[in-house]
Amino acid sequence: KKENQVAKRELQGVTTLIAEVRQLIAAARNAAASTVNTLQVLTNFEIGRRIVEHEQKGEKRAEYGAELLRELSARLTEEFGKGFSITNLQLMRKFFLENQQRIQQQAAVKSLSPRKDPLAEGQSPPVPISQQPTWKSPFTLSWTHYVLLLTIKDFDERSFYEIEATNQGWSVPELRRQKAS
Repeated sequence: KKENQVAKRELQGVTTLIAEVRQLIAAARNAAASTVNTLQVLTNFEIGRRIVEHEQKGEKRAEYGAELLRELSARLTEEFGKGFSITNLQLMRKFFLENQQRIQQQAAVKSLSPRKDPLAEGQSPPVPISQQPTWKSPFTLSWTHYVLLLTIKDFDERSFYEIEATNQGWSVPELRRQKAS
């Protein structure tokens, strides 16, 4: 009888351990997916920025822009595979144009915060980059969410759906359903 009680306690201990490990794995997977989504959105934002900046330095004719995107699409697709169609590059460009003020506002707020030279005040040297807190992205959804949001022309309406999708954790199909109703 005593052996049974010990075995049950050990089994409960293993069950608890398994539940804790499951939680750790699920949290790590969610964090990894979130990080990948954020990096994709930020990368696409930066691609859009570079397209706009290149266009501004180049000719203003529509044919020039179309040829630029065709060439960029062909070369990126050849090197990196799908995801760089002309349509997707146009979306990246539009995403940058629609959201550039967010990055500028965030940078402006950050530059207003007082900075002190820790060495001048006798403090220890700055923390190495690898240990510094990461920059918080102003983008909280996946690229597919933002592509869907770009179809909304009204800024306030688009902002509303972005906030709700973030706060409610809407999937892309749920965002599409909410937008349609």
